[in-house]
Amino acid sequence: MSESSAQYRDFVSLLTNHQEVIRAYLIGMLPGSPDIRDLLQEVNIFLWEKQKDFKPGSNFGAWACTVAYYKVLEFRKKKAIHNKYMFDPRVADLLYQEKSPSPPESHEAKRNALRHCLSKLSEKQRKLIEARYESGRHDLNELSTMTGRTNASLRVTLHRLRQTLKQCIENKIPEGGAL
Repeated sequence: MSESSAQYRDFVSLLTNHQEVIRAYLIGMLPGSPDIRDLLQEVNIFLWEKQKDFKPGSNFGAWACTVAYYKVLEFRKKKAIHNKYMFDPRVADLLYQEKSPSPPESHEAKRNALRHCLSKLSEKQRKLIEARYESGRHDLNELSTMTGRTNASLRVTLHRLRQTLKQCIENKIPEGGAL
């Protein structure tokens, strides 16, 4: 196998293994945005086009999240939606500087903890979370129609459920991030 095909294979592997890290980072920067898939695609295209700039052995996740960060800034500028999302760009910048991407192994531990914590919810609560966040998810207006509840009521319920899940996951995963 030639050196270039080995580098190509290694890059594809890195890009594939970091999809969840990049997606989670984008969701953290733009919580609730329906544009995450498009932004992830833009990040992937950019990374692919710039793969020769990546230095093997360096932190791929950090590089990918840096690209994602700048794609989010472009997105916000293009859409002029700074006030729609939770964080002011300066706050997001501070968070970005403080948080480095976690390794893919810790994501597996978090997924396992999430499965466990979801199983502790009532069936009604679990179905609401699934309807909102799993693939083919529904936005608040659709959920409101489906459940006969107001958007405000759903927002509060979903917030409480997310907090419950977050607390459960934090209790399930020790400080090091592995189960």
